[in-house]
Amino acid sequence: MRRLPAFSALRAFEAAARHESFALAGAELNLSASAVSHQVRALEDWAGRRLFHRRSGQGVEPTAEGRALLARLTPALDEIAAACTALRPAPEAEALAVHCVPSFAANWLGPRLPGFLARHPGLAIRVTASAAPVDLARQPEIDLLIAYGAAPAQPGMAVEPLGIERVVPLVAPALAAGLDLSGPALPAGLRLIESVLSPVRWEDWLALNGLAAAPAGARPSFDRAAMAIAAAAQGIGVALESTRLAAAELTSGGLAELGGGRFRAVERVLHHLGYRRAQRQVPKVAAFREWLLEACG
Repeated sequence: MRRLPAFSALRAFEAAARHESFALAGAELNLSASAVSHQVRALEDWAGRRLFHRRSGQGVEPTAEGRALLARLTPALDEIAAACTALRPAPEAEALAVHCVPSFAANWLGPRLPGFLARHPGLAIRVTASAAPVDLARQPEIDLLIAYGAAPAQPGMAVEPLGIERVVPLVAPALAAGLDLSGPALPAGLRLIESVLSPVRWEDWLALNGLAAAPAGARPSFDRAAMAIAAAAQGIGVALESTRLAAAELTSGGLAELGGGRFRAVERVLHHLGYRRAQRQVPKVAAFREWLLEACG
């Protein structure tokens, strides 16, 4: 017979140790901070040792014993959650809800979704697009998210990079034909298009290629990569963007790499997949994750 403390006390301790706060643990568990403190005290009484150092305010820090318990308890609770989720399979009509940053949704995900649906014909999918941050702990209606830029960090969420992307200057062939790229800097008359949200700046690319700083002047700017790419294809200027997002334009000949490959690309992980660790083995989540990682490989 297993001798275990109350499960509610274990959950309260794990959340408090992970957040280092009774208040944040209470918000996650829909309890008051005092209720979390009471549950933790009950676990400490059961164990016969202190699990937290109390700090000023509502902050707490796990003791050495508390950190050791947290390291084993979090994976165990994830496994219990996964087992319970698997016990209650989703109804056939339930959709897979994916939240995605707009340009990835429009330029990459949308054109490839028919391949996913052909592989999983019985699975409906609902895609929403926004650049606003998504909190999976507070938005249970979303199953997975695809984020841009820095990897999102949320309690209970697994994050996986979607591969390294090449970021290069993209230009309409007609505009590129008249450019002299033999000098130590880009041509003074070349209009540089800014992608406001991109973590890769023109200064990064110029420094990588040993080119002088770009000339001062008005730069068109867009808060969506898809809009910057479209502007470049229309001959407005040259956009520093991911070749993954501009694949259609590069394939059709609407855009080309500035210099035809003579310059080095900035290579970075720009997109990440996020999902709840406890739902990794849920069939619809596992199916999309496997397909997406394969397609981005």
